[in-house]
Amino acid sequence: MQIKVIGQQIDVGDSLRGHVSDRLENGVSKHFDHAIDAQVSFAHEGALFRTHIRVHVGKGMEWESHADDADIHASFNAAAEHLEKQLRRHKRKLRDHHKGGEGIAAGEE
Repeated sequence: MQIKVIGQQIDVGDSLRGHVSDRLENGVSKHFDHAIDAQVSFAHEGALFRTHIRVHVGKGMEWESHADDADIHASFNAAAEHLEKQLRRHKRKLRDHHKGGEGIAAGEE
């Protein structure tokens, strides 16, 4: 997966870039094996840091999340948790949909 980290009028250091790459690779690969790309942008708004994450995992499958916090790492972690929850729910919905269809057909016979 290709990950692009952008800082809007702030400098994003190597340690934060490494943390972003590790967290997104691990979080997204749990649910989708072949994610295409991700974009993470950091902005400083007043006293808070805003993190915006966009992940493209396949054709027509794109998720976004954002979070605000006084600490840039905490802001990213909150946005990453939100994104992972979205991916987990979507994967569960796909899995349960297929289970439900087979159970209904078996019950009708």
